[in-house]
Amino acid sequence: MAFTLRSASTSDASHSKAFSLSTLTVALAMTGFSTITLAANDVIHVTSTPLNNEKFAVAEQFEVIDTTAPEQQTASSALDLLKGQAGIFVTGAGSTYGQSVQMRGYDSRGVKIMVDNVPQDFYSGLFDATFIDPSLISKAYIHKGASSVQHGSGALAGTISIKTLTPSDILKPDQKFGGRLFGGMNRNDPSYHAGATLLGRLGPLDSVISYTQRKKQLASSPVSNKYDHHESVHNWLLKTTWYALPAYSIGLQYKEYRNDAIDLKQPEVIDTRQPKFKNSPHQRETIQKDIIIDQNFTPDNPLNWQANWSLYYTNLHLSQLDLQKKSNIFTSYSYDTETRNQYTYGSQFSNDFSIHTPRLSHHVQSGVDYVQQHQVSNEYAISYPPAEISNASAWLIDDVSLKSVPVTLSAGTRFTHYKTARENVGKQQHNNWSSRFAATVTPTSWVKLHSSYAESYRAPRLSELYNNSNHFTVPLLGLVSDFRPSPDLKPETNKTVEAGFTFSFDNFVLQGDELQIGSTYFHTKSKNHIVTSGDFKKVSGNWFPSQIFLENIPSATISGFDSHIRYSNEWFDFNINHNITDGRENDTHYSLSAIRPETLIMRFNAPIANSGVNVGWSGEFTAKTKFMGNSQYQSSNQNTENGLDRKHREVIQYAGYGVHDFYVNYKADQFVKGLNTTLTLKNAFDRDYVSSMGVPQEGRNFYWNVNYQW
Repeated sequence: MAFTLRSASTSDASHSKAFSLSTLTVALAMTGFSTITLAANDVIHVTSTPLNNEKFAVAEQFEVIDTTAPEQQTASSALDLLKGQAGIFVTGAGSTYGQSVQMRGYDSRGVKIMVDNVPQDFYSGLFDATFIDPSLISKAYIHKGASSVQHGSGALAGTISIKTLTPSDILKPDQKFGGRLFGGMNRNDPSYHAGATLLGRLGPLDSVISYTQRKKQLASSPVSNKYDHHESVHNWLLKTTWYALPAYSIGLQYKEYRNDAIDLKQPEVIDTRQPKFKNSPHQRETIQKDIIIDQNFTPDNPLNWQANWSLYYTNLHLSQLDLQKKSNIFTSYSYDTETRNQYTYGSQFSNDFSIHTPRLSHHVQSGVDYVQQHQVSNEYAISYPPAEISNASAWLIDDVSLKSVPVTLSAGTRFTHYKTARENVGKQQHNNWSSRFAATVTPTSWVKLHSSYAESYRAPRLSELYNNSNHFTVPLLGLVSDFRPSPDLKPETNKTVEAGFTFSFDNFVLQGDELQIGSTYFHTKSKNHIVTSGDFKKVSGNWFPSQIFLENIPSATISGFDSHIRYSNEWFDFNINHNITDGRENDTHYSLSAIRPETLIMRFNAPIANSGVNVGWSGEFTAKTKFMGNSQYQSSNQNTENGLDRKHREVIQYAGYGVHDFYVNYKADQFVKGLNTTLTLKNAFDRDYVSSMGVPQEGRNFYWNVNYQW
């Protein structure tokens, strides 16, 4: 697809957003990377419900994941959809509770996750999770790079923006009512999922109601294999949009997620050997309820001014019971179910308008938002003491398109004030300014050059500030390891410079084919980087953590490349994505905990004539890990080439691997219109391997999914 840089004209289309074509990324995103031919003064109009708008920044790197793609049919959690993206790593071993995302040298604390523009901010200290079933998701947008100016606190490495289903995702333009039935299972265990979605248009109303249930079997540890480790998930979504006036619409959404499970205390850690410290089984129940009210204003005016105002409320309830502690006669009398509620209240107002002069076109965005989160817990949930955090911010962004030359410039800034409070600890408050400058140049129709400088920040989470629970105990030796609160943590900030290019060609080899080649270099300097630390003492030649806490280190550096090649014609399409990232602390030279090895992802998809059959293959190939440690605490009897990590454990390198997946997708429209099914063979050659975190991964497995849509 050749690039064409144009200025935007004003639009009077109802319920539409007008985007300047001077920003290539917007054009690509809104068209789903399809071929387009643009004339002078063309504008892309995107008809969308208020809850599903997505904004892209000048020179921003991003990926769009379509959940209807056959390779996504094996996803059993929201973060599973991100697997197979170069530079994006999903940790864990199958459990929703053990999954978190890592990107550009940061773990989930530095990657902001949002569902319909509502932040998903859950982190327990021992496990992480994102609570929405993939069957309710339409698309996921991966915004790469420091992006606090656009997305606020937490976007140090980027943002994962998840969008739920709307009627336009399934219904045809003239269709008033429709639905979808779906289900699936896999061979290796009795895991399954099933659900239904109904969609309708009645006059000015668009509505969706969806329900899904899922059963997942989980891995156990040697000390807990007598329990049935599983998750039982139930997820509801009710969503409606009322187009009350040509210039005004209001959306209302209610989402409820319930997960009943028996899982490990640290579900992302699976040790097939007898562990040194017991990873005890826990009975967990999670209920998350979200309510969102979203309003769009699109009046007809010469500046093309439009605005959005949203209000949201989230109640996340978590209860858990340590089954071993409860069955132990010495501890059962003083222990019972731990319960915690985390409440989030938020409001955001944003607006944008365009100003056109003979030489320049300005697209100006501004807004304010406020988020408050507080948690309450019972006497047994000492990991989550009552506390609260609030965050207020305002931002302004100006994208400038030069009409005489193919250049787009962007400048923006955000001011944030946040404060935390806990009884008997006192209050902490900080201010932050984050700015971003970017440029995109398109000297010819087939070349795009882009560069940006961005600042981002992250306020510490409540679990990082106030966790004061027991880590583990070794009864016979009288050893106790505890989490210590870290109320003086400062906000983490970074500065990122990016530069890259994209070459795009039409009719490169064959008539109608497309070739795109691109690469981006990024360099991040982190200040007050938050890391896990501790007080250690020598026990039998090993370092024992008597206390675990978090602290700010002065600085860390992250750098790397994201590259891709995409080729498609009428017979097949083929993609290659490559990522290499390096990151370490500047003073101690420890590798950052979220650094992952060099990765190459390849995908091939081909339709078989007009039969309705598509066959595909994907391969993931990683290099050996190159973690760096520190020899400061290394004992004379420890013979290790790589030193010790931050927890004074020997740094272990893990071998690289190559894993192959195959799928066959069949759309049976000639027999039963709307029926399609996918059979996927994961890890086809049954490769026995572990992730770069040392967690054993899935062996060969068959997944079968069926979907009927009308």
